Amino acid sequence: MASYYDWLLAVIAAAMIAGAGASVHSAVALHQGLAGGSLVSTLVLYEILFRNPPTEPTRSPTAASVAVGVGWLLTAVLMY
Repeated sequence: MASYYDWLLAVIAAAMIAGAGASVHSAVALHQGLAGGSLVSTLVLYEILFRNPPTEPTRSPTAASVAVGVGWLLTAVLMY
């Protein structure tokens, strides 16, 4: 039987495939669809890694905020 984390990994793959599939519509470019899928995947990764990790949580709650902030900054820099 698939565990909670197996299902979330499947959601990440489905979000990226759905983002690429959204680019079939003429109003959505491929990079826009993939950016939307990446946004959903980022939220799922945040859930897996920081909100409900499979190991003991860290002592510093700011580490999660810093990691997510740096990820958003890198995404913004690389997109433009």
